Amino acid sequence: MLEYFAPISYWVVTVLWLVILILYAVKLRQSKLAGGGIAVLLIILSIDAFRTVLENVYFGAYHNSRLGILPASWADVLGDPSLLLFPKGVNIAAGVLVLVLLIRHWLPRELREGEELRRKDAVLRSVFDNAAVGMVLHAADGSTRVRVNSAFCDLVGYSAAELLNNPYETLTHPDDLLQSLEQRRRLAKGEVEVITMEKRYLHKDGHTVWGSVSSSIIHGDDGEILNYVSFIQDISARKAAEQSLREATESAIDANRAKSQFLATMSHEFRTPLNAILGFSQLLGNEIFGPLGDKRYKGYADNIRDSGELMLALVNDVLDISTIEAGKRLLVLEPVDLGDVIEDCVRTFATMAEEKAINVKVNLTNDMPPLTADRRAVVQVVLNLVSNAVKFTDPAGHVTIGVTRSGDILALTVEDTGIGIPEGALETVTEPFTRSHSNPHLSQTGTGLGLSIVKSLTEAHGGTLTIDSTAGKGTLVTACFPLKPAGGNQPPLGAGTA
Repeated sequence: MLEYFAPISYWVVTVLWLVILILYAVKLRQSKLAGGGIAVLLIILSIDAFRTVLENVYFGAYHNSRLGILPASWADVLGDPSLLLFPKGVNIAAGVLVLVLLIRHWLPRELREGEELRRKDAVLRSVFDNAAVGMVLHAADGSTRVRVNSAFCDLVGYSAAELLNNPYETLTHPDDLLQSLEQRRRLAKGEVEVITMEKRYLHKDGHTVWGSVSSSIIHGDDGEILNYVSFIQDISARKAAEQSLREATESAIDANRAKSQFLATMSHEFRTPLNAILGFSQLLGNEIFGPLGDKRYKGYADNIRDSGELMLALVNDVLDISTIEAGKRLLVLEPVDLGDVIEDCVRTFATMAEEKAINVKVNLTNDMPPLTADRRAVVQVVLNLVSNAVKFTDPAGHVTIGVTRSGDILALTVEDTGIGIPEGALETVTEPFTRSHSNPHLSQTGTGLGLSIVKSLTEAHGGTLTIDSTAGKGTLVTACFPLKPAGGNQPPLGAGTA
């Protein structure tokens, strides 16, 4: 039985490879990648399958005819040595055809891919060497430079050959070395993908160069660290500008502090002679020690007293703003009845209002809660606003003072029908020493500090100051105070609030 196995196996193998050949042919027709790698592979497999089928048919017929399964005469014919050339020729032809297909399809592709890799490598080298920013390629250990471009050479003053033999630590400023090494350690450990930092490099001629550095890891296909690449941009000019700006800012702060100190000192010094002027002018005006002889002297004494009081008010304003700018004005918070403050301030300017026939109206509600605020500051705010309203309102005009509540906010409003503020001056009217008009007759008297002080004191309580005005029609000033400022007793006022 075993002697029939081999001859029969030829037909089994023939049928098997014939089915495979048919499947290859069907798949080749269905393939949408004809002419591509899959199609070529299917053609090669089909040729090999055809060779196997033909070879098995030939040898199967020969052996089966010898065993009598097929006519015995076939064995004599198929056994002719010259006929053996046919299957061998088929084998050789199939091998040559497969080799040709392989060479025509894969060899050009390998050549093209090699050329493409060389071209890409040339492009990358050109980009690296001609980049506008410094570029450094480090070895996997991070301490050895493998390649540097000309921009980095120009940055530090060394040639490429010198930099490849130059240790990492010698180029970094000693004060930045620890930070640089720590960042590189984090990158090597995989804690971060990219590191960015600003560091100083030591130029070959000895001066310091600031660089903005960005470094990352180049991984291989297996995840192994192949190289580190760093991009370095020269930011020395920017750092120099920042230093100049910092120095200029510090100088301006020092100058402003000196100015505030000078104003505070001079204001205190002015008060001593002013008190004497006011006191003696009042003695003369009241004729304490007897008549002056001529009535005009009494008028002159009153003028001296009025001018002295005005001068004292100006000095007090200057002292207030200088104290605020110097950060020495403390707010002591306590319950403040805003209605009582308003009524007291209105009485203060009642005479001035009567002389100008100005109608002053106060709108208050009985259920208005008290403010938690610095009473002296609130009085100063109300006095300044009422003073401005009466001062800049024409005779027979109107001044309206009111308070409204919105949630936890009390809004103090002072509205007048006075000369108003030009639109172009609204943005600067709360700055120190600023007046709403350049004409001194319209501005009347004052340093222009009133609204600046009001704004500073209001904002110190966590509030806001808004001014709406139309030239020739009047002004509405609104100072909003929170009922309870956060933080208890406030720190000193800073210059930034003025």
